[in-house]
Amino acid sequence: MRGTALLVAAPTASAVHIVWDWNGTLLDDLSCMVDAVSACQEAIGEPPVDAATYRRQHCLPGRALHDRLCGRPVTDAEWPTITRTFAEHMAARHPPLRAGAAALLESVARRKHTQSLLSLTDDPQLRREVEQTGLTPVFERIEGRHEPGTAKSVALEQHLRMLGVRDRRRVVLIGDTTDDAEAARACGVRAVVHTGGFEPLEKLRTAGVPVVDSLRAAVQLAVERPTRISEQPALPNVPLGRDTRRPR
Repeated sequence: MRGTALLVAAPTASAVHIVWDWNGTLLDDLSCMVDAVSACQEAIGEPPVDAATYRRQHCLPGRALHDRLCGRPVTDAEWPTITRTFAEHMAARHPPLRAGAAALLESVARRKHTQSLLSLTDDPQLRREVEQTGLTPVFERIEGRHEPGTAKSVALEQHLRMLGVRDRRRVVLIGDTTDDAEAARACGVRAVVHTGGFEPLEKLRTAGVPVVDSLRAAVQLAVERPTRISEQPALPNVPLGRDTRRPR
């Protein structure tokens, strides 16, 4: 598993490390996911889903999500059709970077904090998508899923070990689901989740971590120690929309 060199100055003693989630967090890809999951449902003779249903039923692993959407267990004969259809949709998509996300990541790096990316997207697919957005140099490490069915907590533990993190009190996971919050808790790091991703506010409020409405607010909470937010340089606002720039 390879990492990616971070092209910023060495961190200060007070620096934090942010582990970013990809889908639903740095990407504004809810509609992409809904389209892909709907295609999977239709491929096995089930009705498509809308965004509200997807967010309400969202869970991991993916097979459990389809069980919920079907109202019955997906069969062993159906599952390969679902995985193939989903992979085809993901391979064909252009990753929709959330509006302002690139500027925010670059601002965090300039302030000498370090960042990495952890996703349950298949590793080759993740690396292709990050490269398309031009963000590869920002991350100290980019880590996708290497084995089917890997839990986020297991992936995060491995990610932290490969990073060589010594003080987990200075690590913050920024994501968009209760699964992100649970993974952070299991690994002894902080988490912040935002409301613009795959799960609705009422579900996120059960996660036991701060819930915010923008990535900017998430970063402020992540880096507020040891300096108060009001004492820090202004961060660019990150609305919950898409980045319409062409990939670099």
